[in-house]
Amino acid sequence: MVRKKMLLPIELVNPGMKTADVVFNKEGNILLWDGVALDSLTIQRLKNVGIDEIYVQLDKPQEMSGFNYDEDSPERFRVEYKNDLNSTKQIFQSISSGRRIDVEATDKIVDSIVKKSESNRNIIDTITEVRSVDEYTYYHSINVSMLCMIIGKWLRLDEYHIRNLTQAGLLHDIGKSKISPELLNKPGKLTEDEFNEMKRHSEYGYNIVRESEDVPPEVAKAILTHHEKEDGSGYPMGLTGNQLNLYSKIITVADIFDAMTANRSYKSKDTPFKVFELMQHGSFGVLDPIVLNVFLDNITTYYIGAKVLLNTGENGVVIFMNKSNLSRPVVQVGDRYIDTSVSKIVRIKEFI
Repeated sequence: MVRKKMLLPIELVNPGMKTADVVFNKEGNILLWDGVALDSLTIQRLKNVGIDEIYVQLDKPQEMSGFNYDEDSPERFRVEYKNDLNSTKQIFQSISSGRRIDVEATDKIVDSIVKKSESNRNIIDTITEVRSVDEYTYYHSINVSMLCMIIGKWLRLDEYHIRNLTQAGLLHDIGKSKISPELLNKPGKLTEDEFNEMKRHSEYGYNIVRESEDVPPEVAKAILTHHEKEDGSGYPMGLTGNQLNLYSKIITVADIFDAMTANRSYKSKDTPFKVFELMQHGSFGVLDPIVLNVFLDNITTYYIGAKVLLNTGENGVVIFMNKSNLSRPVVQVGDRYIDTSVSKIVRIKEFI
């Protein structure tokens, strides 16, 4: 069937519809790619930056009659996310009690996450929400899994590798099930011995998954090496970039982004813009440049249209991402445009 498209006023665009063309802002910058599933927040952000109309796909005749699209709604996504979170918690607790990994249970979670492959907006918004500090490891496992999946898509990997990546992301910290909760959630600085024990979680995880023939070897290797760095400064073996597989490189980027945007027992979360700055300008030689650039080029577009609070106390809307300095976007405040990459004073304080 030939795909049809229709130009609709933004007021008539409803959640569940998909873009039928690239959406540009008034400056000619890409806001959304063709084929993106729209939800209520994405539509609102398009309105925020002054988009009046967009092309949407019409694959079925009935698509213009009812506008009842809730398959990709934020509400449904959160329910399924919570179910996946609880299932992940059960897997960790089962291993903590001495059982072998339940691969069938992990496969169900992976299936659920892969089905969300068109829900990038929901994924990214969920990752930056407040989460329980005591259950950080479970949230982190789900979030890294989802990020690995969408990075795999952005790298145009095939379904086999995207599924493996999703599984590797979900299980990358499974070795923490062998570390005491007191150590995992310790609010203060770790002693040298405690830090050395914490670092062993990648080895513990590798030993857990390699007991199962159903976990691909490349997934097991990524679990073992997800804290290795391109320059050899990581652990447990001090490997360099040419010794790491692509899964490991992708998990490392996803792991860092989610960890830095989360509240932890020992620190408050950073805004995504602060994390962009650290990843873009502070990770030379540490992260794979191809994976990192693909990640940053794509994920930053999801923050266009976001409402933010500036350190001046003013509210604004992000309207443009500076590619050379992703942490310093252009923000519209009323009828003024503030380029935070030029201003020495104005900075984004938080989302609102």
